[in-house]
Order: sequence, then C-alpha cells, then structure tokens
Amino acid sequence: MSNSNKTNNNNNNQQEDEHTESVEVLRERLNTMKRLISERQANNNDLWASNHYRNKNVGIIDGNFLSLAFAGALFVILCVAVYAFYNLYHAILKKFPSQHTEL
Repeated sequence: MSNSNKTNNNNNNQQEDEHTESVEVLRERLNTMKRLISERQANNNDLWASNHYRNKNVGIIDGNFLSLAFAGALFVILCVAVYAFYNLYHAILKKFPSQHTEL
C-alpha cells in the first residue's frame, strides 16, 4: 500500500508541477501577445490617420447619398401601398354596395 501511495503522491506532484508550469507559460504568452497587439495598434493608428484624409472624398456614394436613395425607395413603396389599398377599398364598395333604406 505504501508503494502505491508514493506513486500516487509522485503523480499528483508531477501533475501540479505541469499545471503550474503551464500557467506560467500561458501568462508569458499572454503578456507577449498584449505587447504585440499594442505595438500593432500603434502602427495601425499612424497608418489609418494618414490614409483617412487621403480617402475622405473618394466616391460619390456616401452616407448622405445612400440616405436619400433609401428615403426615395421608402416613399415609392408607401405610395404603391396607399394606391393598392385605395383601389381595394373601391373594389369592395363596388362589389358590396351599401343599401340606403331611408328614402
């Protein structure tokens, strides 16, 4: 029994050492990745700032133009819907006329 207990204790100690080592390795990797990301963001911010002013007025299609185009499309859709319901209303009135009994 004592031999199996020693083996179990050795295995547990070895597993704990592996976990501790892996945590340390992961922390080191995490710190390295954070440093690389911060360096990349600093470089990208410089590049983005210089390209931003150059590409500001590239095309005719911008936010205002798209807003105008979608507003026009919405207006057309609403007009077609009103026209369709107007014709439907008159078709129903023609099919089922109201009978006036007061005369």
